Amino acid sequence: MRRHDLAWLKPGAAVGFLCGVADAALSARVAEWIAAGRPLVVARQPAGAAGVLLGLTLPASEGRRRVGCLADPRDLLRTAPPLAIGACLARLPDSVAAPLARLERRLLAGGLRVGVYGSLAWEAASGETYRHAGSDVDLICDVASRDQYALAIAALSEAAAGLPCGLDGEIRFPDGCAVAWKELAAAGGDATAQVLVKGAAEVALLPVGSLLVQFDEEHCHA
Repeated sequence: MRRHDLAWLKPGAAVGFLCGVADAALSARVAEWIAAGRPLVVARQPAGAAGVLLGLTLPASEGRRRVGCLADPRDLLRTAPPLAIGACLARLPDSVAAPLARLERRLLAGGLRVGVYGSLAWEAASGETYRHAGSDVDLICDVASRDQYALAIAALSEAAAGLPCGLDGEIRFPDGCAVAWKELAAAGGDATAQVLVKGAAEVALLPVGSLLVQFDEEHCHA
């Protein structure tokens, strides 16, 4: 279970709220969401958390309100990786869907796993409206080698240049840490460049080289 994964809870599961005591209307809305079989999203899991931290963003009609939830692990029915690009294309105009479909084919051909999160994923998962004219597309790309890393940067950069909307998201390394792909692209070949690294439990500024070392053969077999 990793950040951006989808998580389904048992209907009737007791859910706490990170913002404190929620009002009755919010509690009822979240309970309704869960009972309808809709997923929440796995959030960062700080050490010592008294449960599983999950996120829910409500539709545009409800102000796209973000809700942080705390659930008992025993109430988890199942989890799954983020939705594939192909599962979300029907929510997009052709001018966005076609370039994204090409991007997905290119990444999959290189052995990468890519998923969608953010407003587009919420739309595809719920069938409700989240996006607006200025909405970006958010992708999470998992890389397992230097070649895959280079392919991800190149493919995302080229796709972003040809899209009529923004293309954001993260590249996730073998240890589970993720960095905004635009930060990595801006760093280029500078291994000393500092980037914001989002781990499973913490966020820190680290040099790019400390991430790329995961791909070195001697490091992988240490």
